Amino acid sequence: MEETDSRSTVEIVATAVTEAVRTGRLVPGQRLTESDFTSRLGVSRSSLREAFRRLTADGLLSAEPHRGVAVRQLSRPEVDNLFQVRGALEALAVKLALPALHRAPASLIDIQHGLDTAAEAGDMNRFSELNARFHRLFRETANNPLLNETLTRLSNSLYWLQFRILVDRQQVFETNRQHQRLTECVKANDASGAEAAMLGHIENARTLIQSLPDDHFAQVSTTRTD
Repeated sequence: MEETDSRSTVEIVATAVTEAVRTGRLVPGQRLTESDFTSRLGVSRSSLREAFRRLTADGLLSAEPHRGVAVRQLSRPEVDNLFQVRGALEALAVKLALPALHRAPASLIDIQHGLDTAAEAGDMNRFSELNARFHRLFRETANNPLLNETLTRLSNSLYWLQFRILVDRQQVFETNRQHQRLTECVKANDASGAEAAMLGHIENARTLIQSLPDDHFAQVSTTRTD
């Protein structure tokens, strides 16, 4: 029972930190103070450190010897690498999930309706929540546990979580066009069109992030060894 409770506490901490990053309360490069989180969340240091280790393994946090843990800051090349991998895997999830979603599209159509409504209302929080559900539906319906696990970890990447609050709001809402295109392709059982729509969606997100100023990114080391 204690082990189960401990795992539950670690999950609560990991979720709280992830949400703080997603909403911008924690920003790239910001250091996390153990005492602050233990007192605010009412958890033990051991549970907190385990949650930090998990989020570090997922790529959301970075740990440095004698300096503690901070919100990870990616370089521009790292962002490109992340989106290149995510795009390929998201397209695979679409390919695998499409037959089942074509047969029973109600859940996808419901999420798409919510995205449309949120975009029209300018409700960024609701749009962000539904966007996460949209992508999660494909990876979970794909019925490939390894793919689901890998995409879940990639979806916790810093720049995927935060780009909606870093980029111009209207540009974010315009990404819903790719959601709509993908949904229509699923309804039409158009596999190649659906995969292309997802790839375009991921590429659009990458382009929006790369348009941000340099201070949002870690600097690439130019040290040379002869």
